[in-house]
Amino acid sequence: MLIISGAFTFAFGMFSPIYALFVEGIGGNVTTAANAWAVFSLSAGVLTFAAGRWENKLKETEMGIILSQFIIASAYLVYCFTDRIWMLYAAQALLGAGMAFYWPAFHSVYGSHVEKRKATAQWGWYDGLAYLIPAVAAVIGGFLVELYGFGVIFIIMATVSFLCGIFIWALPRKVL
Repeated sequence: MLIISGAFTFAFGMFSPIYALFVEGIGGNVTTAANAWAVFSLSAGVLTFAAGRWENKLKETEMGIILSQFIIASAYLVYCFTDRIWMLYAAQALLGAGMAFYWPAFHSVYGSHVEKRKATAQWGWYDGLAYLIPAVAAVIGGFLVELYGFGVIFIIMATVSFLCGIFIWALPRKVL
C-alpha cells in the first residue's frame, strides 16, 4: 500500500506546486485559481461522505482505490486538454471525485494491515513519505514543465494513476 500511496502522491506532487502557473497560462488569475481549488475541495469533501458509505458496503474495499485511480487518471487527461476556465473547473471537480473515492478506501485498507504494537511507526512511514515524495515530485515536475510544458507531466500523472489502478486490480486481495 505504501508503494501505491507513494506513486499516487508523486503524481499529484508533480503539479501541485506549479498549479497557479498553469491557471495563469490558460488565462486565469488568482481568483480563478482559488475558485478552482474550491471546486476541487468541495467535490472531494461532499463526495467523500457518499464514497465512504458506498465503499463500506463493498466486499473488497480495494475496488474503491481502483476506481479512484481511473477517475484521477481521467482528470489528469482533462488537464492535458484544458485551455478554458470551465475545463479547469471540470478537471478539478473530477479530481475531487477521484480523491473522494481514494482516501476512505486507502485508509481502510492500510489501517487494516497496521499492527497494533507498531501502528505509530507504520503510520509514521506513511506520513513521512507523504512529505518526502512530493518534495522530489515537485522538483521533477518543475524541471519537466520547464523543458517540455505541462502536457508532459499530465500524461505522466495520468499514466502513473492508471498503472496504480491496474496494479491494485491485479494483486491478489490477500497481499493487500
